[in-house]
Amino acid sequence: MTSLNPHWYAAWWSAIVEPGDPHAAALRHALGDEAAHAWATAASPGPLPTILTGEDGQRKKSWDEAWARWKPRIDTARPEEDLALLDSMGGHLLTPSSSQWPESLSDLGAEEPIALWVLGSIPIQHSVAIVGARASSHYGNRYGMDIAAELTGHGWNIVSGGAFGIDAAAHRGALAGMSEGSGATTAVMAGGVGKLYPAAHEELFAQIIDLGGAVLSEVPPNWRPARWRFLGRNRVIAALSRATIVIEAGRRSGALATARRALDLGRHVGALPGPVGVESSSGCHELIRNGATLIRHAQDIIEMLTPLNATLNDKLFGEPAVSDTGVDALPPDQRRVWEALPKRSGTSLPRLARASGMSERDTLVALAGLELSGMVRAHAAGWARA
Repeated sequence: MTSLNPHWYAAWWSAIVEPGDPHAAALRHALGDEAAHAWATAASPGPLPTILTGEDGQRKKSWDEAWARWKPRIDTARPEEDLALLDSMGGHLLTPSSSQWPESLSDLGAEEPIALWVLGSIPIQHSVAIVGARASSHYGNRYGMDIAAELTGHGWNIVSGGAFGIDAAAHRGALAGMSEGSGATTAVMAGGVGKLYPAAHEELFAQIIDLGGAVLSEVPPNWRPARWRFLGRNRVIAALSRATIVIEAGRRSGALATARRALDLGRHVGALPGPVGVESSSGCHELIRNGATLIRHAQDIIEMLTPLNATLNDKLFGEPAVSDTGVDALPPDQRRVWEALPKRSGTSLPRLARASGMSERDTLVALAGLELSGMVRAHAAGWARA
């Protein structure tokens, strides 16, 4: 592989910098891959254009620090070996210039991933992220699975992090729903795809790939899922998705970090409410209090993401959820007269008109309609319920 290959440079930078490093993005953009590589591998930091250092060089110190930060890994980077390992696993590397690159990741700006190391195929469907607590409850798992299954049944791709708890419930629900639709699911790893975490989900990850989804990471295959990389991973989950839905989360849950990144990107955020006073739902309640959409089921998410004119035929808030029957289905005047009639005795037309607050003529018209429908009958006193 030659040093002019864009994939080689992407693999090399992936092995040098931590995800979201803005200095790497700025350097490559300003100098191009070959010159950026030469500057980073030099024996000492060289001169840089003023667009990077500033007119008076006030940002030069930060570039010296970036070079020093990258130096230890430059001596050990083996991009050829990383790419060979990925190939042996049946995976492939995507860069922003690849035709399969998710365009939504460009919304991250300087924090856009340098590359994605992918097992499987990144689905082309619109995506929704479903995230939440690792120590999830039966309530959270059930709703996470049900919502994911219904969304994939409608053709959506479910994005999550592959972790224990809500992440796993979302992936499993998505896989179950795929038999009824064309949806898929994507797991975004904090570590490399050669060290999938958690190892207990190896079978789940294999199912995701086998059924047309993807397991992906922005770090080389053998990198471990260090704690700080989970926070970096969250921005990718948020950027891949049109909305982030938090199913169950305490006040300090990492799922809230994903929701914050989604808000920063201008994405929709929704949250499932839980029992008041239960810590595992307190983060969801805070999101809802601060403007997140309250989510009860998948239809709420679809409505949140669907243009208004596509839902104009839906029932408006306050309208009956089911059609009225019996007395409730009567026209207003007939219903008023019916309710004014005594339950067990008859009454005269004048008394009925007074009780209903209608004229005798309008009362008689209403009685005629009620008689035709078999709901009233003639009575010795005048009229009575049938």
